[in-house]
Amino acid sequence: MKQTDMDSLMQTYFEAVSEGDAERLLGIFTADVRWRVPQGAVEPFAGLHEGAKKVVDMMLSAVGESFVPRSLKTKRRLTLFGDDVACSETEMTAVTPGGRRYRNDYTFFFEFRDGLVSEIREHVDTRYAAEFFA
Repeated sequence: MKQTDMDSLMQTYFEAVSEGDAERLLGIFTADVRWRVPQGAVEPFAGLHEGAKKVVDMMLSAVGESFVPRSLKTKRRLTLFGDDVACSETEMTAVTPGGRRYRNDYTFFFEFRDGLVSEIREHVDTRYAAEFFA
């Protein structure tokens, strides 16, 4: 897969998550997409999740319950590409319904198959996130 195509899919992913756009996410995921979240993340998000509908529902509920709609912004600092894989180091910011400002560093590993996202491995400072949302 070309780097430009992988980059476009990643950008679509970040925009769709921010906008809460389930249809766009479903359009870029394989039916059997996998989403891996660090074990230290809050329940029920920690661990491995499989299947496009389940993954999209979980992603959007995590963002929708935690942040003001459309306040989530992702700044991509560095993106590295391989054969049908890409890694993007990001800074995510958002505002909670209570007005608190969230900022955390995330790294996403994307795998691609047949022109779609087939797996996302998310790495984040889970300790900071747990303390922030406690």
